Amino acid sequence: MIRKAVAVLVCIAVFTCNLLVYGFTPQIDINNGEKMYNFYETFIRVTERNYRFGVTKEQLLEAAIRELLKEHPELFDELAKGAYSILDENSRYLSVEEYEPAAEKISGEFEGIGINVIDLDGMTMVGSAIKGTPAYLAGIMTGDIIVSVDDTDVRGFVLDQTIALIRGERGTYVKLGIERGGKLLFFDVMRDVIKINPIDYHVLEQQKNAAYVRISTFNANTASYLEEALRDLAGKGVEKIILDLRYNLGGLLTEAVKAASYFLPDNTLVVTEDFKDPERNQSYYSMPTDIKFKAVVLVNEYSASASEIVAAAIKENNAGVLVGVRTFGKGTVQQNIHMKNGGAMWLTIAKYLTPGGSYIHDVGIEPDYPINNKKHLIDTTQFEPIKAERVLTSGDKGKDVLAIEQRLEAMGYPIENADEAYDNYTAVAVTAFQSNNGLYPYGVADITTQIKIMDVAAETEVTEDRQLEKAISLIEQI
Repeated sequence: MIRKAVAVLVCIAVFTCNLLVYGFTPQIDINNGEKMYNFYETFIRVTERNYRFGVTKEQLLEAAIRELLKEHPELFDELAKGAYSILDENSRYLSVEEYEPAAEKISGEFEGIGINVIDLDGMTMVGSAIKGTPAYLAGIMTGDIIVSVDDTDVRGFVLDQTIALIRGERGTYVKLGIERGGKLLFFDVMRDVIKINPIDYHVLEQQKNAAYVRISTFNANTASYLEEALRDLAGKGVEKIILDLRYNLGGLLTEAVKAASYFLPDNTLVVTEDFKDPERNQSYYSMPTDIKFKAVVLVNEYSASASEIVAAAIKENNAGVLVGVRTFGKGTVQQNIHMKNGGAMWLTIAKYLTPGGSYIHDVGIEPDYPINNKKHLIDTTQFEPIKAERVLTSGDKGKDVLAIEQRLEAMGYPIENADEAYDNYTAVAVTAFQSNNGLYPYGVADITTQIKIMDVAAETEVTEDRQLEKAISLIEQI
């Protein structure tokens, strides 16, 4: 009788279950999720402790989830995300809407605007705008912070949420709010099918047997595009490469191994996957290639994951040196498990270890030559003066065209050649500038636009790439 009385008192204490009182007012805020979770925990605990025929907390929670999904199958995504919230920061469940852009990024082809992005303390930062894509032509730049998408404030959104808002059907437009240098800019960008060639390269002017090669991401196309570029360079007598992995957020491990193979002796250890079950551990070695290059590698705080694998392999195998700042520090491997509901498990299945056995997660890789870049105002005194004496439009030529082209190019707009000819690139750059600066975006450099270009250019800071300068001096010494 004493135990029964205690059980009844517990029920009264927890739930105030007086059946004779009508119009009862809840004693907790039933709209407060944290408080209701704590209350549910109490509900489960009291039930487990006092149920006459015995039940466990696990059984009660399993039954709750089963009945909830029976009545509300649309809640599966939320339950899955909730379960994954206790895992590491790189494990996540992707809904069908979120999975498609993630899968397309890996495949190297998707419908969107053509930017690589990274999460920066809850903000979405542009790692790079892919050359030739709508984002690049609109004037979106490395380091831009995306604060809104179609007037939806995305500050604090997880990266996948922001990506899902930006992507969309080819031919449609997306409006981006961009924070750049303390200013808020807006871009209307048309979506398109983006086929990503992540390789950009050219022979150095200073040394004809050396070249600059940038890898923006390690997607499914990286190794094939890289081989094409390197064979072209080898045919031109190039033997040394400045390999730029700055702002490279990573990608496929297998593509990273293939890329590293061009800078390492054959069958050299590149990386080791360290699994929960040691019997599954796997080491990857450089592949045989008939062309090899000496390397100076550029890295920064946004060089992550697969790009860190390549950088560490080159550094620790003494196949080259690193220039820049400490890398991001992502030392885990995720497996993409596509699910029957169209979503995916993006699950951390292993650590990766560098050739020297280091686990670099949250540590990064220290470059051999630590160097920060420097910002300064554009030196407009070296440009043609802007006189704003006539309206400039497609087909026009002259020094006044050159004057605006020089300033637009210096500010990072996509001018193909500053050559006194008002061509399509000039028109696109003018349109992007007008859109960014509150002018009517129609691609004609009217008097107001020319004066605005002159004023903005005089106040714009650009980055002095001291890291690249150091890499060039080092490659000359090899």
